[in-house]
Amino acid sequence: MKINRIWLVPFSPTGGSRKVITAIAAAMTGIPSEECDLTYAAGVGSRRFGPDELVIIGVPVYAGRVAPLAVERLQALQGDRTPAVIVATYGNRDFEDALVELRDIARQASFVPLAAAAFIGEHSFSGAETPIAAGRPDGPDLGIAEAFGARIGARLAALEALDATCCPDLPGNVPYREGAPPLPLTPSLVEAACTQCGICLTACPSEAITLQDKIAIDVERCIFCCACIKSCPEEALVIDAAPVRQVRQWLHEHCTARREPQLYL
Repeated sequence: MKINRIWLVPFSPTGGSRKVITAIAAAMTGIPSEECDLTYAAGVGSRRFGPDELVIIGVPVYAGRVAPLAVERLQALQGDRTPAVIVATYGNRDFEDALVELRDIARQASFVPLAAAAFIGEHSFSGAETPIAAGRPDGPDLGIAEAFGARIGARLAALEALDATCCPDLPGNVPYREGAPPLPLTPSLVEAACTQCGICLTACPSEAITLQDKIAIDVERCIFCCACIKSCPEEALVIDAAPVRQVRQWLHEHCTARREPQLYL
C-alpha cells in the first residue's frame, strides 16, 4: 500500500519518545513527514488522518500505563483506517500494560496498529547522583529504531490492505493494571538559584508553572514529568519530597541493568 505522508505524534515532555519516533520515520526515505506535537496544549486540537497516511505515536509510560495527559490529548485524534505505529518509552523498569492500552486507544480512534515497540528512555526521576537509564535513548537505541522503521516500510510496501490481523500480539493485560494516583507533590524550588528566566514555564506540558513574584507550581496540574527540572539551566528545581526520593533511590538500586528495546511487527 502507498503511504503519502508520515505524521509524527509525540507526547514527550523530556524528549525521549520524540527521538525514538523520529528515528523510526527517518528510515522511510522519500515520504514527506510532519509533526503533530501533543506535548503542549498549543499543539492539541481535533485532527483527522487518512488511510494513505502513516501515524507514528510515541508516549511515555507512567507506572506501567500510558501517561494520563497523553491519553487525554490522544482523544483529539481520529483516523480513517489509518495505519499506525505505536511506541511506549519507559524508564528501564517495565512497560507492563502501556502498549496494549495504547493499541486500544488507537483502535478506538480508527487507527490500525501494524507495529509496536517499547523503548527505554532516561527516567524522569534520574539525576546525577542516582542515574536511571541516563542518556537513553542512546545511539544504539536510535540505530535499532531506524532499522525497525526500515522493516515497517518494507511491510507497508508489501501490504495490499489493512485488517485487524495486521496488529502483532503484544504483552500486557486487559483490564489494565491500576495506574499510579496523581502525586500530591511538585518539584521544589531553590529560590537562591532561580534567575526567573522562565524556561521551566515553556517546558511544562501541563501549564502548571507560573511566575509572579517567584516560580510557583500548581500541584493539581503538575504531572511530575520533571521536564522543568531537566530544562532548568540553574538547577533551581529539584526532587525534594521524601516519597519521590525514596522511589528514585529504589529505581537507581534495582533498575540499573541495561534493558533493550522490544519490537513487535
